[in-house]
Amino acid sequence: MLCILAVIAFFIGLDGLIVSPLLPVISQTTGMPAEKGGLLITAYALCYGIAAPFFGPLSDKVGRKHLIVIGLIIFSITTFCTGLMNRFEILLLFRGLTGLSGAMIMPSVFALVGDKVPYESRGKAMGMIMGAMIGSTVLGVPIGAFLSEVGNWQWTFYIIGLLTLLVTIIASQLLEKEVPKNQLSVSAQKAMMKSYKVIFTNFSIFFALSATLLWTVGLHGMFSYIGVYYERNFGFTVGQIGIVIFFAGLGSVIGNIVGGKLADKIGKKIVVSIAGVIASVSVITFSLYIDNIKIAIMAHMVWSLFIGFGQASLTALISELSPAIRGTIMALNSSAMYIGMTIASSVSSFTLSKGFPFVTLGIICAIASLLVLPMIYFLVREKTMSNKKERIM
Repeated sequence: MLCILAVIAFFIGLDGLIVSPLLPVISQTTGMPAEKGGLLITAYALCYGIAAPFFGPLSDKVGRKHLIVIGLIIFSITTFCTGLMNRFEILLLFRGLTGLSGAMIMPSVFALVGDKVPYESRGKAMGMIMGAMIGSTVLGVPIGAFLSEVGNWQWTFYIIGLLTLLVTIIASQLLEKEVPKNQLSVSAQKAMMKSYKVIFTNFSIFFALSATLLWTVGLHGMFSYIGVYYERNFGFTVGQIGIVIFFAGLGSVIGNIVGGKLADKIGKKIVVSIAGVIASVSVITFSLYIDNIKIAIMAHMVWSLFIGFGQASLTALISELSPAIRGTIMALNSSAMYIGMTIASSVSSFTLSKGFPFVTLGIICAIASLLVLPMIYFLVREKTMSNKKERIM
């Protein structure tokens, strides 16, 4: 199960990240100013963020597999159609529809992991899923960048769409059809209202989701314009940008896997704290050294490593805050991630269009990452073994 879910997460992550290194060539084709290219990321993330909360309660009611398979079908079609368009406005539309389908898929994936994997080893499992999602930068993004150089950027979306359709067929056969607990007893509307009432009256859940939003801002405030950063400051081609993202993505995968395992041993809050401090320092260094390629790339690698290091731990922490409505919570967590991406890409677009330097983005990312720490320590109550024993007794 984890293997097929990891493959699904890989393609969802790839489609969300692939636009960033392709922005220079997409802007040339569509006549779109590079500074506005982040709106393609914003459209994807905004639709994902708005839609995810509606699919979480539905996942709790009708089952994880149904939403995953239906979402994958829509995802493959809209991704393929993205490659057919050359008008910026139509591209925005299909990026939005792709984000909508992603909102159907990933909350159910995370909830399914929460359903099947014990909390004591869930950090490792979440690390595998998040590692695959972020790991799409290791293989998929460089390959997509390469295809845009040997052919055109549209090829990237054609291939992602077709491969995702193949994954859909495999997933429909391999994933087990589960019987949802609430399917016969509670209507979808009532389940949604009851779930959200619990969430917005539970401060641990509310601030945990806020921490996810800030963590995502800490990543995408800079990553949204990573292609523009390397092109403007160092004259990199799309292929060269892809190579750098390959190694940065590899570091993030390692960070997710190692961070997830370590979180199970020493505690999830401790791992997030270490990651937040180091990620903040490294992203400022990365954004500041725009005239020294060696320091910039080294800082980029460290930043990617520790963003991944904390991500799996934070996700595992949130997955156990309220097991009875886990699908809803993981949907809202995904929503928080993509609303964070929306905020980050929009702020970055505005900042660069007004002539502010890249170090401004670095400072914004650093502040967002550091704000996560007081939230999880003072405002989020982590589920522990003693909590579980008391609940059982």
